[in-house]
Amino acid sequence: MVRKLKVTNFANSENSDDFLEMAYEAKTEAKAKSYAKKALELDPDNLDAELFLADINTKSQLEFLQKTEAIIAHGNKLMEEQGFFTKECMGDFWLILETRPYMRARHQYAILLSQCRMIKKAITECEEMLKLCKGDNLGVRYLLMHLYTVMEDEKSALKLHKKFELSMNTQFLLPLSILYYKLLDFKKAKKYLLELSETNKDTKEFFKALLEQTLDKFELGDYGYKPFTIEEFIITFMGNLYLYDGLMDYFLWGYDILKNKKLREYNKSNTPF
Repeated sequence: MVRKLKVTNFANSENSDDFLEMAYEAKTEAKAKSYAKKALELDPDNLDAELFLADINTKSQLEFLQKTEAIIAHGNKLMEEQGFFTKECMGDFWLILETRPYMRARHQYAILLSQCRMIKKAITECEEMLKLCKGDNLGVRYLLMHLYTVMEDEKSALKLHKKFELSMNTQFLLPLSILYYKLLDFKKAKKYLLELSETNKDTKEFFKALLEQTLDKFELGDYGYKPFTIEEFIITFMGNLYLYDGLMDYFLWGYDILKNKKLREYNKSNTPF
């Protein structure tokens, strides 16, 4: 069990968090900025407030990326001062409540790196985050699997898949199928695609909607997505366009396989003994 280290207590930190919550719920951008600035005024070390302002005040992903780098530098200083960069705590970040704002900033940074197509930098960031938090409470592994697929790094992708007990879910199986498609190993690409269709009942529907450009008819909930449904496909696809852009030939190939799979299943079930 991780020993909870003593952390500097800021007299108004609770008020700071209250103002940040008000910023999240504000109905106008002006109000949101005002509340977030107040949160940061009350607690200059509120990394979540810094990240909120960096997001709302930037006009481009690159600008947001650069501001997030500065926030992480601030976070590094705080983690060092508060004694979290120790052997005792490494691997248990996020389980330690005080590390969560720092991990959120680093997660945002990894996402921005991927969106800016800075793939090697994004991979390094994700790998470092998994060292800090072995349980991966933020789901960094899913982003990393997509990044390995972009780089066609089969060895690292399989190692990651094994590390998380051969996760059988949409966000691992789809990029793995694409990885082998890119490597011209169509047998394995098909294997992972069929595993995906068994895991997520909406696989064929997603491929069809993507090819017909009708994804916008599906509405996502306000509180995340339902795993193993088309909602997870949409979240995965939209969050990793750096991989999926330009891969329509894969989805055409995959859709043909999924259609033939259903036909084979029908013929088998209707074959008299």
